[in-house]
Amino acid sequence: MNTDLLRTFLEVAKTRHFGHAAENLFLTQSAVSSRIKQIETVLGMPVFTRQRNNILLTTAGERLIPHAESLLASWQLAIQEVGVPSKKNTQMSLGGTSNLWDTFLQSLLPRLSIKFPNLYMRTEINTSQHLVRSLLGGRVDLFATLDPPANNDFKAEIIGDLELIMVCNVDKQQVDDIPSLGHVFVDWGTAFNIQQAKLFTEPAAPILHTAQSRIALEFILSHRGAAYLPRALVQTYLDDELLFQVADSLEIKQEVYVVYLSGAETSLSLGPIINFLKARDIKPETTLAPIDSEF
Repeated sequence: MNTDLLRTFLEVAKTRHFGHAAENLFLTQSAVSSRIKQIETVLGMPVFTRQRNNILLTTAGERLIPHAESLLASWQLAIQEVGVPSKKNTQMSLGGTSNLWDTFLQSLLPRLSIKFPNLYMRTEINTSQHLVRSLLGGRVDLFATLDPPANNDFKAEIIGDLELIMVCNVDKQQVDDIPSLGHVFVDWGTAFNIQQAKLFTEPAAPILHTAQSRIALEFILSHRGAAYLPRALVQTYLDDELLFQVADSLEIKQEVYVVYLSGAETSLSLGPIINFLKARDIKPETTLAPIDSEF
């Protein structure tokens, strides 16, 4: 199967629009249609149903998505590994959700590079569910998450925590004021989300639901609302009185885990990296500065 065909299929599946997919892939719409027809010819069945202004995946198309993602990821990994410089004798792929890269993991990469000078690193940003599949499929070696999966094939270790506080752009607000101000619901994992749902005495639909803390931050700064965000991300805005902490809200520490396949901790390549992460007690950072090479 031509990888260009798979890439085109995934783009149409994401956009649900042949024209938008063509623009994103720098192709003509007829070229996109031709590639989809080639896939359907190979499979012997349609992957989309085409209705006016409405492109829907068929059952076959739904089933093809994880296989297409896996094949493309494996091919990309093969290309990168073949091209690894000879002096880089250890490889590691680290995954994480977008929230954790924004405020937690970004400062980790320079430290890993200093500690392991022969380490070749790859990163992946995706949902926890996709990262579980990537770990099982060998496309990532480790991933960071707030919700470690309950699976005997995996091991999970705490490597740090996030301090989450509720902030808004209006001073002297309390939790009871948030429904009128607007609740911005940020996805911080299942356990924390259950607590968020119980914040208010009366159900309050969020004005924005997002998995990205920076989207929530920009929305509140430019518009309105209140959200639980990492203190490290909002502290400068608190200092400048552009944001304010909701007076009677709880401050919550959310533990961050690194997840890996059982047995990886004893391997010669990943074992030292896992032990390094376990010993770090990593703290979130949003402003990076040069670090001591003797770290």
